[in-house]
Amino acid sequence: MSGTQNRIQKSMENIRASEELKQNTLRYLEMQRTGMKCSIFQRKPYIALRYAMAVICIFLLAGTGGYAVYSRPVSYISIDVNPSIELAINRFDKVVSAKGYNADGQDILQHVALKNISYVQAIDRLLQDAYYSRFLNRDSPLVLTVVSDHSDAMLEQIHANDSFQALDALTYSSDAACMNEAHLHEMSFGKYRAFLELSQYDADITVEDCHGMSMGEIQNRIKTCQGHNGKNAAEGNPAKGHQNGHSKSHGHH
Repeated sequence: MSGTQNRIQKSMENIRASEELKQNTLRYLEMQRTGMKCSIFQRKPYIALRYAMAVICIFLLAGTGGYAVYSRPVSYISIDVNPSIELAINRFDKVVSAKGYNADGQDILQHVALKNISYVQAIDRLLQDAYYSRFLNRDSPLVLTVVSDHSDAMLEQIHANDSFQALDALTYSSDAACMNEAHLHEMSFGKYRAFLELSQYDADITVEDCHGMSMGEIQNRIKTCQGHNGKNAAEGNPAKGHQNGHSKSHGHH
């Protein structure tokens, strides 16, 4: 069997069709490739047309399957300052969708194209954008959160980016449970992770409160609470609480 036919046969492996139709189609393709004639196709042209149409359908199905693989996200990145943006990443490290979770995030995505480029390129494009960069200042640090089976490798790639290195940014990894909960509250999972961390120190804080706060404000509240905890511990009266189980910090300064 030729190399071309081998590739065609592989493209049909996941297509639901009768084995007879697959084999007949392969034979038809091989005859067309070598210039061989088949008496049945000469006597009954409609049969040749049937197999030609089958070939077209097979390649269309194979193309559809390929697009499904490309468009299926396997990792996610939440990029939060005041704009909250989530990127969905496919197995080829390309951004397949981007969503803004507040008005600033939605506005950014109106004029910064992030789809079909690598997630590192997407982050670099954001950080280089003049409109987006105005949100980045000492009082509003960039917080980046990753949900992926390969979060460590992704964060390593992000940390190596020159634009990212120039910032006093924080990075975290989280999980699908946190992301699903966040989306129920119409919040990016990066910001929701920060809310969960703050709620460990301040039992009165609510998701609704954090909806109206920037990431810088949430982070400042966390630092203030941590400072109070340290003071209480030094006085022999440690505050109750534990580290948020939904996240793992990868502080980058």
